Amino acid sequence: MRPPVISDRSQETGKVVVDITVDQAGNVVSAIPGGRGSTTTSSYLFRLAKEAAMKAKFNASPEGADVQKGTITFIFVVQ
Repeated sequence: MRPPVISDRSQETGKVVVDITVDQAGNVVSAIPGGRGSTTTSSYLFRLAKEAAMKAKFNASPEGADVQKGTITFIFVVQ
């Protein structure tokens, strides 16, 4: 798995849960921020989390299901 990287210089904090769908090749094909457990409604943080989730790469699973669903949780803190 290649974890997503976020470059954030904002002063916003919160947790964004992104619902993802991954294909057999390990590519994220769908990312919807604001899933259950999110603690913010910031459109800026939602956009950052979605962009990062779409760049994530998981291990291929040619024998697995066509698509698999899950979540990625991003926690934003002021640095």
